[in-house]
Amino acid sequence: MVFSQKENEIWNETDTISTDNYEFQIPTVWQNLDYTLGGKKGPEQAFDATGQGLPKYYNGGPVLVSAFLAKSDYSYLQEANKPKFRNYYSFTSEEYKLESDVVERTFILKDNTKAVLIKTRRYLKSDRLNESRYDLITYSEKLEIAYVFSVTFRYFDDTYEFESIYDLNGYVEKLYATFKWK
Repeated sequence: MVFSQKENEIWNETDTISTDNYEFQIPTVWQNLDYTLGGKKGPEQAFDATGQGLPKYYNGGPVLVSAFLAKSDYSYLQEANKPKFRNYYSFTSEEYKLESDVVERTFILKDNTKAVLIKTRRYLKSDRLNESRYDLITYSEKLEIAYVFSVTFRYFDDTYEFESIYDLNGYVEKLYATFKWK
């Protein structure tokens, strides 16, 4: 499959992102938006991966890919299963396709820590794009902090076949498998 070769090539060269709390790798071709906000609201890490390992256009529209890592207010990983976490996804300009499109599962990090991986689908009315969003929620008992590591894929395809055609699960799993707590 031609796509698989292209997708795998983006992992040939990686940059290590390392802080006092965690470490992970990203493909060097990703644009590091490098705007750590110093404890203010917003992500600690942000990346634009548009056009890297995936087509720039699909069904006549753009394919936009971004990733960000943000400290979570929730002190335990189990919070991911509670209704207040679900409110994290409620924005006025966005609308879910179906509640059944929320898929949760356990994911094992590089350091063997258990995390929760949540995949959601929604339609963004403002952009007229469909979105597949993957959120890795992880908690360090040693550091007593939690992070949400999100990757979003936006594209024109209300069937969401884009997910399977371009193996979005595999795309994010390569990234998340490099994450480890220090």
